[in-house]
Amino acid sequence: MKKCLLSLALCLALLTACGAPVPPANAPGAAPPPEDALSLAEDETPAYLTCRIVDGAEEGNLLLAELDAPLPGGRDDRHDGKSVYRLTLTEDIPVDLDGQPASAGDLRDGMPLEIAFSGGVPETFPARLSQVCSVSAYSAGTPQCPGGTYYDLCGLYLQVLDDLWRRDPALNEDISLASLDLSQAPGGLLESEKAALCWRFGELHGVEVLDLAFEELRDQGYLTASAVSTPAPEEGDGSSPLWYQWEDGCLFSITPNGNHQEEVYSLPILFFNAEKWRTPLAAYCLYDCSALWPEFGTWDGYQIGSEMIS
Repeated sequence: MKKCLLSLALCLALLTACGAPVPPANAPGAAPPPEDALSLAEDETPAYLTCRIVDGAEEGNLLLAELDAPLPGGRDDRHDGKSVYRLTLTEDIPVDLDGQPASAGDLRDGMPLEIAFSGGVPETFPARLSQVCSVSAYSAGTPQCPGGTYYDLCGLYLQVLDDLWRRDPALNEDISLASLDLSQAPGGLLESEKAALCWRFGELHGVEVLDLAFEELRDQGYLTASAVSTPAPEEGDGSSPLWYQWEDGCLFSITPNGNHQEEVYSLPILFFNAEKWRTPLAAYCLYDCSALWPEFGTWDGYQIGSEMIS
């Protein structure tokens, strides 16, 4: 009798388990699908995006700047050079490098990519790509990424800005705002690359970052001004010059160094100055910096001509 009751209980348990409903994918507690996993229908055609890795290749959390032209032989239909994206690579996303199967660990900052995805782009900043099908990357020296260029220029400027942040840290240790003026930075940064650099710089240092130059900060009311006492001029309207300062922020800028315009080099080289500023008497400058690129590769550090404090 006990054996019969035990068999009956087991049968009831099995029937209950078999008939239990499966929770939907969006039910509370259900495991979410991978954020960037592919789920295109069989009759859907992917969209293509051409971009460059600004930062994050080592971690597989890519910060991407949209390019302003398709790659040679590319299929992309998005290349306005203005948008910034985030892409977290997972095992579900196939990666190839120079046309050969690869992995996320083979990618490097500065590489151009062609990404196949569903075409959906949620309205966030940086934007996230929906349903990524594949990632095709190209290394320096390929037709898609030819030599003789400023490969990983964003990586260079991120390094320079980070070095500048660490110099005389009292200038920026208590700020809530920063502004990156990259409007004159040599090398031809795209608008998307400038925006990505601003975002990453703020992310690294925990501040809100603007993209305004000194004149724009002044005109938009970020700077406070006071009159400077000077002897009355012999000519002019007699007005005193103004002293500007940024009480809760710091302006970072990268500008060309024009002392090398007549010099000719066989390899790509940039000369620039980098400065952070709060007041005329609270500023730090890395002067006459230079970075050299090999024929097929990336910069390997940069040189600082001199450093100045005011």
